[in-house]
Amino acid sequence: MLAAAPVVMVIGAAEAGKTTFTAWLANLLHARAHRVAIVDADVGQSEIGPPATVGLGAVRAPVTRPGDAALIAFAFVGAMSPGRQPWRTAAATGRLVLRARAAFDRVLVDTSGFVAGGFAAALKQRKIAAADPDLVVLLQHAEECEHLVRPLAERARPLVRRLPVVTGGRPRSPAVRRRHRDDALARYFTDARSAVLDTARVALRSLRDEPAALAHVPPGALVELRDAEARTLGLGIVEAIDEERATLRVRTTASAGAVASVTIGEPAAA
Repeated sequence: MLAAAPVVMVIGAAEAGKTTFTAWLANLLHARAHRVAIVDADVGQSEIGPPATVGLGAVRAPVTRPGDAALIAFAFVGAMSPGRQPWRTAAATGRLVLRARAAFDRVLVDTSGFVAGGFAAALKQRKIAAADPDLVVLLQHAEECEHLVRPLAERARPLVRRLPVVTGGRPRSPAVRRRHRDDALARYFTDARSAVLDTARVALRSLRDEPAALAHVPPGALVELRDAEARTLGLGIVEAIDEERATLRVRTTASAGAVASVTIGEPAAA
């Protein structure tokens, strides 16, 4: 069942071993000569792409972690907590799974450990609907994830397979998880430099895709920089705004001259 499903979504609480399981399954499929992609939908503990994004990677060799996959693309969500911007996260996951389906015959979707409560259930169900997996794998100690998939019981697909949690990993405290996120963000911006954007030429957009006022852009916010074709050039961090000159200074690896629009996310330190 695991090897036959074109799209597999892996769900479980924090420390359930989702990342380890995803890497194991990716290696199994790769060894069987499948073209394998991983969609990393854990925006806070990103393995593929920077934090605050959903990432898409290709498995071109055996991997130890999903982060060993070759980065193909990422979709900006604008927040680093799975409970923030949940519908953007679900929509971004769906878009990247659709893209992966067109180029790979096996797609694995790794998700966050946010599973407790009704809000988490709504988010996971929206993500399942957007990604349209053929199989959902639940990694659980007991029945802590059952409420997430209850609506699927009356549907022909996706199928649901329940497995025990993957043991042997080292538990990560909230402080360690935050450090992982901060380190990943720092690595992404290693070669970044300051760029000044003229907002008379560059459009500012909110996470709702509405026009944003320069005065409301907070220093330290994560931003997505896009070109005139709405393609992602990269991320940036707002360093300063100058309302008098109508400029925005960001730290980024993208070329300022190619930027046509900026999507304003939440502060990187939030």
